[in-house]
This record gives sequence, C-alpha cells and structure tokens, in this order.
Amino acid sequence: MEVVTFEILFETLKKLLVKRGMDIKEVKDLAFYILSFFGFGDYVVDNMLAPSDRHVFNMLEEMGILRTFEDEVNITRGKIWRIHYWTYRKDVIEHIFTGEEEEEEENLEELYDKIFKEHGEI
Repeated sequence: MEVVTFEILFETLKKLLVKRGMDIKEVKDLAFYILSFFGFGDYVVDNMLAPSDRHVFNMLEEMGILRTFEDEVNITRGKIWRIHYWTYRKDVIEHIFTGEEEEEEENLEELYDKIFKEHGEI
C-alpha cells in the first residue's frame, strides 16, 4: 500500500470503531480529521499537534493504526535535537482493510462452538 486514502482509512476505522459504539458519521469525521494531518504523506511531526490532537493519535496508536518514532539531529555546539513523528502502520491498516481480521474472529467463534459441542455444557 503506497498511500492511505480516505476510503482505506474510513473502512479500517469503521471495522474497528463501529463495534465499539461509534456511529458511521463520527468514523467518517475521524477519517477526515486524521487525513487533514497526513494528507498524502506518511508521517506527521508531533510538535504540530495540540494536546487534544495528540490524545486522538494516542488512541489510534493503542488500536495499532499509528506508531511513533524519533529522529536525532545534531545542531550547533554539539547538541542533539530530537524530533518525534507519527506514522501510519500500513501493514496493520492493510490487514484490517482487506478483512483478514474479521475472518480470524469468525474462525474463533467456530472454534469455540466446536469446543462447546465436543465437551458439552458445563
């Protein structure tokens, strides 16, 4: 996946957040909100985020959609300047977008049903 488009991000967030109680309009607004920071790029510099923005990014990091990393730059007089970034976890986004996560959940349900049938009621 080269670029995370609105459609990809929206469908991914919808699969994760609707089952947690968020409605479709809120998911759509969240996808637009996230894309307003990233655009067609892959990373965002952390110091451009307000605390409320960072809170949303942290939530998405906990869900596995985003991750942070830092870079160190030597500046004059031998000091080091650390720059913190946020980036998409494209592998996770692609995995969820393609529906592989739903298949795993369905397989777990089938497994639980099979175990229940084999061992009877407790």
